[in-house]
This record gives sequence, structure tokens and C-alpha cells, in this order.
Amino acid sequence: MIPKIQRDDCLSTRDGHLYIEDYDTVDLARRFGTPLFVLSENKIRRNLRCFQESFEKGWTEGPVKIMPAVKANWIPAVQRIIVDEGCGCDVYSPGELSIALDAGFEPDHISVNGVPKDEEHIYRCVKEGVRITIDSMEEVALIERAADELGSTALVRLRLKPHISGFCKRSDFSPEGLVPTDIAAMIYKNGLSYEEIMGIAPQIVGMKNVELVGFHVHQGRHHPSTRYWQEQMKSFAYEVGRVCKALGGFKPQEIDIGGGFAVGRNPFNALTDHKKPVQLAVLHLLAKALRMTGRKGRDWTLSKVLERIVTRSTQKEAPTIEDYAEVCTRTLREELQKNGIDIKELTLQVEPGRAIHENAGIHLATVKNLKRITHPFRWSFIIVDTTLFWFTAGRLEAYLHDYVFANKTDAEMCGKADINGRSCGSDRLIPIVPVPEVEVGDLLAILDCGAYQEVSMSNYNAIPRPATLLVSGDEVWVIRRQETEEDVRRRDVIPAHLNRGSG
Repeated sequence: MIPKIQRDDCLSTRDGHLYIEDYDTVDLARRFGTPLFVLSENKIRRNLRCFQESFEKGWTEGPVKIMPAVKANWIPAVQRIIVDEGCGCDVYSPGELSIALDAGFEPDHISVNGVPKDEEHIYRCVKEGVRITIDSMEEVALIERAADELGSTALVRLRLKPHISGFCKRSDFSPEGLVPTDIAAMIYKNGLSYEEIMGIAPQIVGMKNVELVGFHVHQGRHHPSTRYWQEQMKSFAYEVGRVCKALGGFKPQEIDIGGGFAVGRNPFNALTDHKKPVQLAVLHLLAKALRMTGRKGRDWTLSKVLERIVTRSTQKEAPTIEDYAEVCTRTLREELQKNGIDIKELTLQVEPGRAIHENAGIHLATVKNLKRITHPFRWSFIIVDTTLFWFTAGRLEAYLHDYVFANKTDAEMCGKADINGRSCGSDRLIPIVPVPEVEVGDLLAILDCGAYQEVSMSNYNAIPRPATLLVSGDEVWVIRRQETEEDVRRRDVIPAHLNRGSG
């Protein structure tokens, strides 16, 4: 059974095959080989336009600028699409700044975030005229010196760290399921406390060549609900209000609410079953207790228990972009005014990352081996030519991606298996999930891989990383070529005293 396809999704099924836009994924695999990352150009564009239109509809007081996070997918061709749609961008590192400038973003709409920022990076930011988000007290003197020496005006925002006191459900950044969101958000390294802000803000306001233009916040993807965003906007508005009041009625030109919006099939944290520690403890105790029944009885009982274990992806869809925009803009309007902020002509900036790219990308891999255990219990392994080490970001966030066998989308799920990658590790890519009758040569499509996955890959086992394709309609281009073994080893240097040849 194919997973739910969203309202304007780039995916469809035709005659038992999975299509991305108008291209049969089976033909993509045949033409380019596997593994492959594949992105839909039109889905990226639709996501960008939906954010722009939805936030503009809700925020009529001033301009709205969508500034997607470069970190989510920094492939240059992808960034050119975002420029083409009239957006700005959020960058973190000097490398991301280079990508943004090369892509053609207007410096005035490049948001430079991150901590720490080194001296060279700060000087370059001032020289290029980008927005600098101050995220540490140590940055202030460097920014002032750079602006004075370069004879430029540095445009800065302060990154706030509001306390989300009204939302204390478990944070999705807590795999154990024990840390409430209000605590998890506060122990996130980014952002400045009110005391830190008041230690530098009056000083910044008085600087000759540094102009404070507004405030920034980004607290991450702790929870998919709109209520989390409602409470986040309340806390942000309160913090903006008390900082402005302490500065004698300062009026910001812009506010930036960051990102962290979920996509519909929301794979985030789906691997984490918060009942699992109890279940595993029971299994452990049962396994020990059954030793008294003898090996045959123990194996039979445990096999019956293990047969009941299955993992399923999240069935509840996350809110839509329109839902998020309505809650954010309505709450900001009410709460900013309640806290004494004049919102007329106030620019609203939004920095989505995963919500722009995630559901625009899939990963294709070919089934290479099938293995089965029949005793002492039944277990099946499907081994594909990709690896978990190319999904590092998703594993850190306990993703369980939706998936489909792209050459047999109509096939009934009649069994279950571990889908394993090719590395020498256990490489449990998608563990204990329902599967159809699978054969060597079948094509696995892992969905919602457009954000963070491709850009977080490693070369574990010295495996060259795969190519990335861009599809638009029935056209396709390679936008990141497959690595060679020479590419993998290109950075290696052998000291002279070890360079004795390979014999």
C-alpha cells in the first residue's frame, strides 16, 4: 500500500510504478543506476509559493520574506530555484554564505545565523552587507570593529531565547520522551537570555556604524502541532516587547520567526516508541525466566512474541503550511500589540528548511540480497544498495521514513522484514516493517528525503556517495554527480616518511 499522497504531491502511482512528477522512477533507476537521490523542482516551487502566499494572507501589516535555511539542502541548483522564486535565505557557516552569494541572493535578504562566528566570517558579512544575527556577546565588539574599519553600516538582529512556558509536552528532540519542550528549548545552545541581551543591546543602539534592525528566534522542530507554534509566538512577542521597552520604546523594522515546520507525512521521531523501554524490559525478563523451561520451550515462546513486533510510520498527518501560517500570524499580531509593539510596516521573515525540501525528495535503492532466519525464530532481511550512513540527520532525529517498492506499488503487504543497508554495520535502515513479496532487483523508494539527508552523508566504508537528480515534468538533470573512489580519497595526504609505496 502506497503511503498517503498529499494534496499537491509530486508523487503518483501509475500501472504499479511510482512516478515523481511525470517520470517513472523505474526508468530513472534504469537510466542512472542506484542508489539515487531525486528532487522535484515543481514541488520545491509550490512549497515556496505556499509559504509566501499563506504568510502574506495572514500578515498584512508589512512585507513578508520567506528565507529558507540553506543547511536543509545546499545543492547550488536547488538554491538557484529559491532565488528564482524571489526568496531570501538563512545561512549558518561561511561555506553556506558562499553558496548563497554565488546563487545570487540579494545580500539584504541573507540572514547569517550561528554561534560561534569567527572574525573572518564577521568581517565578510559586514563587507557583503548581509544581515547578521547576534548570537553571542563576544560578537558585538568584532562587528563594531569590522564596521568601523570597512566604513560600512552593519545591520544586525538579536537572537532571543524566550521561555515557552505555555507548552510543556514532550519534545521530539528527546528520543527518550521524557524532556518537556519548555526545558528542551532552553537548553538548546542558540539564542541569548534576556540578561545577556540587556548586557549588549543598549551598547549596540548607541554604536555609530552598527544598526539594530530587529529580532530573531529559532527554537527548532520540537513538536508538529499548531499549538506549539502558538505558544512559541506568544513567548517571542513577550520577549520582543520587554526588550523594546527596556530600550526606551525601540521599534523594530523586522522580526524573524525562524523555522521548524513539519511536512505532512512527518517522519520525525516516528522510530521512537515511548513504550519500547518497558516492552524491552519485559522481553528481557521473559527471556531470562524462560531459561527454566528449556531451550525448545524458550525458543517457541520468544518466537511468538517476536512475531508480534512491527514498526509503522506515523499515520497522522502534520498540519498544513496554511495552518501554521494562520496560527503564527494571528498570534503574533495579537501578542505583539499586547506587548506594546507597533506592527505597522513591520517586516515578517520566515526561515523554513525541512518544510520546503523534505517532501520534494525521494531516495531510490535496489534490492540486492534477501536473507531469512527460520530458527529459533523467523526473521527476514532485505538488503539494498544504500546505507543508513547516508541518512545521518534522519537517524539523529529518529526518523521512520515512509517507503514503497517503486516497481510494485500495487502489491499487497504480506510480510514484514528489516530493510538493511549495504555497510558493514547492522545498518537497519527501516526496521521491522510491512513488505510485499520482494525479489532481488526490486526498487525501493524512501520518501520525504529532500531535506538534511543528502547533505549529511558520510563516506563510511569508503563508499562513494550517490548522485542527485532534479526532475521537472518529464525532464531530468544530474545536479550532483556520483562520487568516485578518487573523490573519496582526494583529501588524504601521506607524510613523506610513510610514503614507501604500496608493495
